[in-house]
Amino acid sequence: MLYFAYGSNLDLRQMRRRCPGSEVVGRARLPDYRLGFTRYATKRKGGVADIVPEPGAEVWGALYSVDDAGMASLDEFEGVPRAYRRIDVVVLDDEDIEREAIAYFANKTGEFAPGRAYLGLIITGCRDHKLPEEYVRALESIRTHA
Repeated sequence: MLYFAYGSNLDLRQMRRRCPGSEVVGRARLPDYRLGFTRYATKRKGGVADIVPEPGAEVWGALYSVDDAGMASLDEFEGVPRAYRRIDVVVLDDEDIEREAIAYFANKTGEFAPGRAYLGLIITGCRDHKLPEEYVRALESIRTHA
């Protein structure tokens, strides 16, 4: 199955640890959503990534091919069903072809600034996947805390 990563799982090193059998399929974007930080995570010491409906916005990410065992591993890391839940989404790949994928939506608790290290993982992952520089610059402008 295809998994749409938009947060810290963009970081290739983290994804290899969490889901060793996964394979990168390519870049993708989810139209009419924005990146938010709608859950506070004590472990991350700040807000963690979520996708929030917003007409006209888009969230960039990566598509991974993941087997059932890999999805079970990701579910555990993402805290399903307590912290996140899986949702089917339709993303657009680099050729604007619609692809069905699974994404994690946070069980929202508010809006929180992400920690600097956590946002750094996301930005590193964006560069790993060569996401658009304009998108990366927008992420770099997000207010963080130590």
